[in-house]
Amino acid sequence: MKIVLIGAGNVGYHLGKKLHEVGEDIIQVFSRKKNKASRLAKLVGATPTNQLNRIDTAADLYILAVHDDAIQSAAESIAEVLNGNQLAVHTSGATPLTIFEKTGLNRYGIFYPLQTFSVSTAPIFSEIPLCIDANLEKDIHLLMELGAKISDDVRYIDDEQRAMIHVAAVFVNNFTNHFFSIADNLLSHKNISLDILKPLIRETVNKINSNPPGEMQTGPAIRGDKKTMKRHLTLLKKHPDYHQIYKLVSESIQNK
Repeated sequence: MKIVLIGAGNVGYHLGKKLHEVGEDIIQVFSRKKNKASRLAKLVGATPTNQLNRIDTAADLYILAVHDDAIQSAAESIAEVLNGNQLAVHTSGATPLTIFEKTGLNRYGIFYPLQTFSVSTAPIFSEIPLCIDANLEKDIHLLMELGAKISDDVRYIDDEQRAMIHVAAVFVNNFTNHFFSIADNLLSHKNISLDILKPLIRETVNKINSNPPGEMQTGPAIRGDKKTMKRHLTLLKKHPDYHQIYKLVSESIQNK
């Protein structure tokens, strides 16, 4: 399959490299920043460009690995030069399939890898769930087959399911990481490294591999230990934002 990658950020970078590794033909890489397009294009044997109106029209698949607010405009731009027979997909978890409906494209879909990406860390693609959808049944099958080349977990996921997955992902990834940052900040005031909590973090995550997280809940809130919670809130008075978060999350645990 001949593929054009539109976007050379974290997702585009790793997805392009992996598709190239499994034998797919990345023929062109677009990025508004020419140096980013050139860097990825060199790795996958493609031609770089920073102009959407110069997108290669000979590809079978156009992967839009761009920010959510740029998906529609990018799709509209490539629709102006394509002949309507090519398939375009985006890689977003939060953006519905319907965003393509008024772009002028006839074939479109979703190719969403459910993972957080950074250029400096190589992902294990075989373990990453790939969420697939398309407006045509034949393209669902095509994307499922392509996904199976890089992941052991490829699923058909519709817009409503994917939207809820994305919300849940914010809780387990973005919010959890913010809590790590809060902990790091609190400990730093007492010259303590976050390393002291890393075994606890690992154990917390490991437990959900074999047990529902609700059943594994521990801590003063679930025990109704008001004295300990009061002491914690006193310690957090100098950090009003953290104080409020502690109260809200503790109440949520107790209510559940």
